[in-house]
Amino acid sequence: MDFLDCRLYESGMRMSTTPKMVFIGGHTKSGTTFVGRALDLFDNVCVKGEMDYFRQFFAQLNGIANKYNSGNELINREVYDGQGTLVPIDENMMADIHRSIFTRLYCAGTEVPDDARFWVEKSPYNIYYTAAIRLIFPDAAIVCVYREPKAVFRSLVRHLADHRDAKHEDLHSQARKDTLDSFLKRWKNYIAHLEKFRERIILVQYQRVADDKQGFIDFARKSIFEENLGLCAPIETLSKENYLKSLPEEARAKSLVQIGPYKVELSDEELDTIEANCRPVKTTFDF
Repeated sequence: MDFLDCRLYESGMRMSTTPKMVFIGGHTKSGTTFVGRALDLFDNVCVKGEMDYFRQFFAQLNGIANKYNSGNELINREVYDGQGTLVPIDENMMADIHRSIFTRLYCAGTEVPDDARFWVEKSPYNIYYTAAIRLIFPDAAIVCVYREPKAVFRSLVRHLADHRDAKHEDLHSQARKDTLDSFLKRWKNYIAHLEKFRERIILVQYQRVADDKQGFIDFARKSIFEENLGLCAPIETLSKENYLKSLPEEARAKSLVQIGPYKVELSDEELDTIEANCRPVKTTFDF
């Protein structure tokens, strides 16, 4: 029995779950954190990230379950001469296991308000587990944040230079070249996945969300939460200026990836390469 093909979802079976889950995903450095902050403005909503549950646990736990079932099958056949009654883990039971572990991890270390009717989890890799999320949380909303590739690559380079290897700031370093090669491959897979699962996700543009915060708040009420939720903080708190104030002083300048003294410059070769190899997603956006 293979749980990785998500047959429970594909067969149309459904299981109810409360509170309603909202998963945010997108390419790394595409603005998922900003969208998570926007959803955190709502009453009755709890936002957490990044658990990265599906990349960390989904396949590994399914593999353990498959081994468990194989072992039980052997015991039923050989130890009990074909009369054994050890029950295998089926799709429903596996979904319950995932849901239980996810819930415990979500609540670990953070007090989840009792009135939170919506739980939001933000991990960029969520977008690659659309079918798995639907399997475990059939009623979940999956929000993908899209940002144009040159801006994504700039943010990625800044992040890697600050947290991994300062050589990424050097246009001619091998680290920078390797990062670009990897980015081109991942972008291709990312776009292919978005287009394959387009009907199952809510697709929003980062720049539009940033430019029209009120519009996105109205959109979230209607299309993500499907409730006219109130706000627990003013929309103005989403401004770049307000966000910068929340950072340690030494981190403020480096957060200005696209402008300012720490702006990441891309070479003409990098710009041409991204332009030639990173095609935009071919679909309309929900916002």
